[in-house]
Amino acid sequence: MNNENNIAIRVSNLSKMFKLYKKPSDMMIEIITNKARYGEFWALRDVSFEIMKGEVVGVIGRNGAGKSTLLKILAGTLDWTGGEISINGKISAILELGTGFHPEYTGRENIYMGGMCLGMSRQDIDSRVDSIIDFSELRDVIDQPFKTYSSGMQARLTFSTAISVEPDIFIVDEALAAGDSFFIPKCFKRIKEICLSGSTVLFVSHSTDLVRRLCHKAMYFDKGRLLQYGDAQDICGVYDSLLLDIASDIHEKRKSDSQGIKIGTDIVEITDITLTGENGTPSYACFQHSRFTVNIAVRCMKPLKNPAVWIKYTRSDGILVTSWFSHEPEFHDIGLLEPGEHAIKVSTDDLMLGDGQFLITVGLFPEKKGGETAFYNDPVAMWDRIVQIEVKRRHRPLSTFFDQPMAITLEKKYD
Repeated sequence: MNNENNIAIRVSNLSKMFKLYKKPSDMMIEIITNKARYGEFWALRDVSFEIMKGEVVGVIGRNGAGKSTLLKILAGTLDWTGGEISINGKISAILELGTGFHPEYTGRENIYMGGMCLGMSRQDIDSRVDSIIDFSELRDVIDQPFKTYSSGMQARLTFSTAISVEPDIFIVDEALAAGDSFFIPKCFKRIKEICLSGSTVLFVSHSTDLVRRLCHKAMYFDKGRLLQYGDAQDICGVYDSLLLDIASDIHEKRKSDSQGIKIGTDIVEITDITLTGENGTPSYACFQHSRFTVNIAVRCMKPLKNPAVWIKYTRSDGILVTSWFSHEPEFHDIGLLEPGEHAIKVSTDDLMLGDGQFLITVGLFPEKKGGETAFYNDPVAMWDRIVQIEVKRRHRPLSTFFDQPMAITLEKKYD
């Protein structure tokens, strides 16, 4: 049994139900008739857990899983339907950045108002206001109305105010999305400082990489229920695998709806392209360094001698990542394709692509040798960006374009 004094947050059988009305008038009719006219939506169902003082706990799950509802309840901005909550310590929460500040007040006035809402006294804010302004990088506009700030500037000021508190319990919901590429690292650094300070931190993010880097433990929510709670590395691994399975199903279904280009000739046509994983089953999402195979089904109308196979990977933002041509630099001879059905398999033993979604182009070209391999303008069949694969780095904190294999040695120096 955990020592009660060491427990920062205890939640027992917590549930939250929202009333859903088909039309606004149903609420008035319900009041008059005293008969329920709403449907029930349970954002949380029988959630129980304990968080010890000083623990940093990540909260992960898909949209609608109940993560934000939980944090709003713990922060005291939302009531709950059933269950019990016990919180031991002062809470500072960053939930929806930019909310709670008055648009007509200046940035400086909003710092004072926001600080008081977080439990700081006037004297506390006086001592910290300059550091808050400096962190937000908004000194030039701090005395202008908050409504004149861009959404990014508003988020920066509310974040800077919230993290100026020295809380016992710190709650963060997707706050690292605030600001530009220069401000976000500052936010991350400050949150990391709080995580290392001994404060109890509850951190919600869609990024399992951030959860791995920041958190000791993690909770995995789905459809309002806490499915797993334990070591952050283990829970993030389970969640990443689940997301890849979901992504694979989505990409497989989208193949038939693709807006890519299909080219065929009276010689040969590509009839289907499927991707299979290490166990030979269809898979359109995988971890980096996995083995997978591109399976190309073709129908030949005329004999085709040793066609060249071209595989191209284009990132979802249109950047060409890499390509492979079977006749260069090594010549791969697949022989003569007689009229009829054929299956061509292109295997990748060690996928080095980084995080992201990649569109795959498959083309067949006439046999090419020597200098002819430089020309890709005469395909006999092609599916251009019809198939998509999603790749995720396993247990790696940074997103990369690809992984470059490297070696390291230490040379002993002699005096």
